[in-house]
This record gives sequence, C-alpha cells and structure tokens, in this order.
Amino acid sequence: MRRWGVTLGAVVLGASVSYAPLVPVSRKITLSYMGFAVDGPKGWYRLGDGNVGEPLILTRDGLPLQFIRIERVLSDRRFTHAEKRVTRGMLPKEVARLEADDLRSAPGVLDFEALENTPATVGGKPGFRLLCAWKTRDGLRLKRLHYGFLDGQWAYRLIYQAAARHYFDRDLAAFERVRESFRLLDAPI
Repeated sequence: MRRWGVTLGAVVLGASVSYAPLVPVSRKITLSYMGFAVDGPKGWYRLGDGNVGEPLILTRDGLPLQFIRIERVLSDRRFTHAEKRVTRGMLPKEVARLEADDLRSAPGVLDFEALENTPATVGGKPGFRLLCAWKTRDGLRLKRLHYGFLDGQWAYRLIYQAAARHYFDRDLAAFERVRESFRLLDAPI
C-alpha cells in the first residue's frame, strides 16, 4: 500500500509540494499569485500553506482517495511524461489530447482510457472537459475529470481525481461546484 501511495503521488501531483499539514478549507480561496479564486468545498482540507508557486490542492479523505488540484502554468510548457508542447493558438480539444497523452505515458498508469473530450467553459473562457480512467500497478481503478483552458501565456488546469469506486461519484458534485465558482482575478501576479 505504501508503494502505491508513493507512485500515485508522483503521477497525480506532478510538482513537489511541501509536506505541510492539512488545513480546513475556507469558504473563499484566493490565490493571487496564480491569478484565480474559487469557493472551497465544505468539509475538505487544503494541503500546504499557500506558498507562492504551489498549486491549490484539496482533499476530503486523503490524497490517495481523492483530490482537487488547481494550477496555472506557462502555456508553452513541455509535458512531464510526453515529449510534446502546448503552442499558442491550439484548440482546447488539442490541448486536452496532449493532457491525456501525458497521463497515458506516466509511470504506473495501466489500461488508460480517455472516456470523454468535450468543449467546456471555465471562468468564462473556452476550454475542455477531459474524463479519463486507468488502473495503478496495484489494481486500483482511478478516474480523473480535468478541465482546462488557455489564457494568453497561461494554461489553467482544474483536476479532480479519485478512486473510481465510491469516491469519484460521491465527491464529483463538490468538484463541479468548485469549477463553477472559478474566476480569474483582474490583475494576476
């Protein structure tokens, strides 16, 4: 189980985050250094203490079971696992395919399926909605709902991932409320 947690953490979180304690989520969460604000889901916890550069990571029962991750990254970044790059002017559906390819090629991701890739609006911006599922080496089935959009030099990513059995469906509505509350700040840093 411990090996699974380490592998899962590397696959799902990507960037390193400090090992700060979990803190109850406040109703309004504003990350001016990331240029966005959202409403926090009731009964969830925040990982980390909001250090500049850290994404927003929320969980209700612990990262291996479910999490919400929201971040802003440079839109022309190179993906971690796939040797591809987002370019300006890409259609949202193309960006979603790159996100799916990157996850598909991550270590420990088995039997990957891209279940849905559709247009979506996030914070008033045209983007994509990507639903994926896969198994870990230990046989745990995971599902991920990923919304994203490009805004100038930035790519915004709103990700909800959970164990497919029980947790994904149970907490999906909480994630959708967070997504619906997402708004860009007027003057991000």
